[in-house]
Amino acid sequence: MTWRTAGLSRRSLPSVLVLALMGCSGLFRGGAPEHLYRLTPKSTYPLNLPHRTVQLLVDVPLTPAGLDTSRIALSRSAVSIDYFADSEWTDRSPLLVQTALLQSFENSGAITAIDRESVGLRADFILKPEVRHFEAVYDSPNGPPEAWVAINARLVNPADREVVAQTSFEQRQRASANNVPSIVAAFDEAVGSVMKNIVVWTVTNPAFAASHN
Repeated sequence: MTWRTAGLSRRSLPSVLVLALMGCSGLFRGGAPEHLYRLTPKSTYPLNLPHRTVQLLVDVPLTPAGLDTSRIALSRSAVSIDYFADSEWTDRSPLLVQTALLQSFENSGAITAIDRESVGLRADFILKPEVRHFEAVYDSPNGPPEAWVAINARLVNPADREVVAQTSFEQRQRASANNVPSIVAAFDEAVGSVMKNIVVWTVTNPAFAASHN
């Protein structure tokens, strides 16, 4: 039996499909994952990016249950989530995204102080992300998938918890081949694009700039 997905594992699949997949050798190995992958933060920004003397706290992103895992998610339809076997992220996806955001802000040099909300530092603003998509989407029967990363960002005033700005960022990046390293590389490109857009949007946001020049 031939299955073209790179290292597919199953979650909540129809019973007939589950039985068929169980006959494919090598797809469902137990134990610890053989390969761990991480994402790199964004490090290049516009030269005219303004500097803000503020403290920004980055909250842990809200994430759907099916994506709140260290397993690398994939989708073959709008109503299914599965996972690659033997390969995982180095952390749960919301913590992976939070760390990438923090490091991307640090690399921008545009904000004086940033940290995670859990540390309890005084904040001028809190960035509250929400992960909407973080999966590899198979949209053709034979080709490699697209890494789909979509994050909603809310800028919150901690004094009254008012949302002062909100928008969404999305990037799809086609993998160069149908194997996990190539798919992770596509995730890295997509995440980098979204991180850059979130940093630039935050630093140049009118509400942010009006309060802290």
